[in-house]
Amino acid sequence: MMCRFPRRLSYSALVFCVIVGSFLYWGIHVHLFNLYFVSEAEFMDTYTFSDGFNNVTGVDRFIVPNIIHFIRFKNFDLTFVEYVVVIAAMRNHRPDKFYFHTDIKDAKCEGKYWEWVKKDQELWSRIQVKYLEMPTEIFGQKLNEGWGLFHGSDIARLRIIKKYGGIYLDNDCFVIQSLDKYRKFECAVNWDEDQFLGNQVIIASKNARILPLWLNTYKEYHSDEWYYNGGERPTVEILHRRPELIHRVKGDFGVDTGVSVSIYKNPIMDWRRLDIIHLLSGHRSYLDPNYNTTPVFDENNIRTYPYAFGEMAREVLDMPHP
Repeated sequence: MMCRFPRRLSYSALVFCVIVGSFLYWGIHVHLFNLYFVSEAEFMDTYTFSDGFNNVTGVDRFIVPNIIHFIRFKNFDLTFVEYVVVIAAMRNHRPDKFYFHTDIKDAKCEGKYWEWVKKDQELWSRIQVKYLEMPTEIFGQKLNEGWGLFHGSDIARLRIIKKYGGIYLDNDCFVIQSLDKYRKFECAVNWDEDQFLGNQVIIASKNARILPLWLNTYKEYHSDEWYYNGGERPTVEILHRRPELIHRVKGDFGVDTGVSVSIYKNPIMDWRRLDIIHLLSGHRSYLDPNYNTTPVFDENNIRTYPYAFGEMAREVLDMPHP
C-alpha cells in the first residue's frame, strides 16, 4: 500500500527543504564568492613561499592583490602625463584599487586633472590616498640630500609592497596590457640580460622572500650613487645568487632607456608588444631629441604629437588620430 503523508506535513516538509536548500546553495556560493573578494590582509596571509616555489611557472591562481601603488612625495598635483598614466592603468589593467601614498598631510585631489579623474566615477571610486612619511634615513644612515626624494622613494616602494603586496608603478609607467598574468608569481621584476633589475615596476606578494633581503642591502647605503641600492646591489648580491626568487621579465616592462626614448622619436614604434613602458618623463630634457619642440604635454598638443607617445595617449583618451 502506498504511504501517504498528511497534506500539512507535506507542505511543511516542502518549505523546510526549500529553506535548507536555499541556505546550502547560497552558503556555497557566498563561500566561493569570498574566495575572490577577501580583505587585503586575509588575501596575503593565506600564501607563504618556500624553496620549492616555482617563479618560472607560477601558480594557477592570483596570489598578488589587484592594487596599484603610486608614490607622491612633496607634490600631490597631477600633470597631464600622470593623468594619462592613471587612465591607461585603469583602462588596460583595471585594478581593484589605486593607492596614492604621500607625505602631504590632508592631501587634496585638486587641480584640472584631478577634477577629470573625479568625473570618471568608476575610476574615482577606486582611489585611496594614504599618508606615508618620506624616508630620510635607512639603518641609521642619512639619505643623500640632493637625491633623498628618489632614494626615499626606492625604499618606500619596498616597504609598501611588503605591507600590502600589489603592483608598484613609477608615476610615469604607462600600462599597455593587463598585468594579471604576473599576479600568479611571488615577485615579478624586469631584469634584462647583462643589466641590473628595474625597480620602476614591482609586482609582488607582501610575503615575497626577496623583499626583506632587498631592504637589507641598504645596510650598505651608497648615498653618492644614483642606482646602486635601487638596482645594482640587489642584482649582484641577491639575484646573481638566487635568481629563483623572482619571475624574471625580460624587456616587457619597457624600462630600457632605448625603449623609453623611442616613444619620443619613432612615429611607427611597435609599442603594443610590451606590457608597460617607462616614459622617463623626468629625463626627457636631455634624452628626448625633440624635447624643445614639446617640452610639456597637454590635452591640446598631444592631439598632433607625431611620435609613438602621442598615439599611446590618444588611444587611452579616445582622441581621434590626426
